[in-house]
Amino acid sequence: MTRLTYAAAAAALAMAVAACGTQADETAAAASSSIAGTWKANLDSAQFENDVNTYLLADGQFNCESCLPPYSVTANGEWQSVERPGMDGQMIEVVDANTLKSSARFGEKDIGNSTWTVSEDGQSMTIAWNDLDGEEEVSGSTTYARSEAGPEGAHAVSGSWTVSELGEMSDAGLTFGFAIDGDQYTSTGNGSTFTATLGGEAVGIEGNNAGTMVAVEQTGASSYKETYTRDGEVIGVTELSVDGDTLSGVGSDPRDDSVVRWTATRQ
Repeated sequence: MTRLTYAAAAAALAMAVAACGTQADETAAAASSSIAGTWKANLDSAQFENDVNTYLLADGQFNCESCLPPYSVTANGEWQSVERPGMDGQMIEVVDANTLKSSARFGEKDIGNSTWTVSEDGQSMTIAWNDLDGEEEVSGSTTYARSEAGPEGAHAVSGSWTVSELGEMSDAGLTFGFAIDGDQYTSTGNGSTFTATLGGEAVGIEGNNAGTMVAVEQTGASSYKETYTRDGEVIGVTELSVDGDTLSGVGSDPRDDSVVRWTATRQ
């Protein structure tokens, strides 16, 4: 994915202030363009591109056709074994013709649950979810607009959907931080953390059970690129740039060309 980058503007501002200011001014300028600190994502800034979610629930089987890789599980309200990154068990319960419930676990730990509700006209779906995998439980909801109908006779969740609105989300899921110490780059967020050497090899992520690795490089005076891999395959790239108290992010997945753009505010 390509991120909106304000690195040049931030660097120019820092140099201009330093050139005619005191030592205190130089420090303030450096801090204003640094990624170091605590940030909170702005939900209403999120923009999704090429992000289509496709499901099929029919004949007692739930299929996530847009998942990477795709998978299926029996939807009988009982725990089923699945082989997914960071998840080895799932339970799908059909509540009624417009509603299903899903739960997931890794080992003996419950890692999340959700309720999917399709509107009476079938054109929107809201998923209310709880993420139990971090230090703090995070709750939120996502509303989708239908982009393609499912096959005749399939459950209402079947078909293709795109994000239309992000609902409220717990602060623990929106707040994250960075620290820079020389060439050491540390990222933290609700029980997930890593420290990588800028320009160095990929490292593991503490709190991540999916085997994901991340490498980080500095791409400008106040911009960075995080490249996420699993089993040697790139599964995501996040580009970050700072402009004062605003952090702009662009995340992309080269496997399906999906992109999400967002901003965060310094706390």
